[in-house]
Amino acid sequence: MALTSKKHESFYVTTGSGSDKVDSTKLTKMAAAWDSDKAEGCKNYIDDPVMSPLIYQLQQMQDEIDYLRTEVSANKDKVIPNVTGTANHAISFGALTTTLVKGKAVYSVVMTVTDSSGTKTVAKTITLTLA
Repeated sequence: MALTSKKHESFYVTTGSGSDKVDSTKLTKMAAAWDSDKAEGCKNYIDDPVMSPLIYQLQQMQDEIDYLRTEVSANKDKVIPNVTGTANHAISFGALTTTLVKGKAVYSVVMTVTDSSGTKTVAKTITLTLA
């Protein structure tokens, strides 16, 4: 599944030498200003001609973060249904694990196949070692 296009643009960078670089002193001042106004909230700046575009952009970024959190949450325990063509079968995979064998990393994942077509659900599990 592809992600939608991003809504936000960069405000500034902290590396490099471009015109959009902000030094650490200015970042400290920005953080202090935010902390002092945080109790009042962004509503104080919505009508401000300088601040309102920034507030808009921040909201766009918050919307995108919320969207990404929803996608991650919906897909973090993904099960692949109907692999064998029937509604009663599913294949799921556990997390990728790494172990050291003779000083070399070995990767593996647990695969579980479930068949609920009969009177009793049958689940079989195997650990797959990845090359």
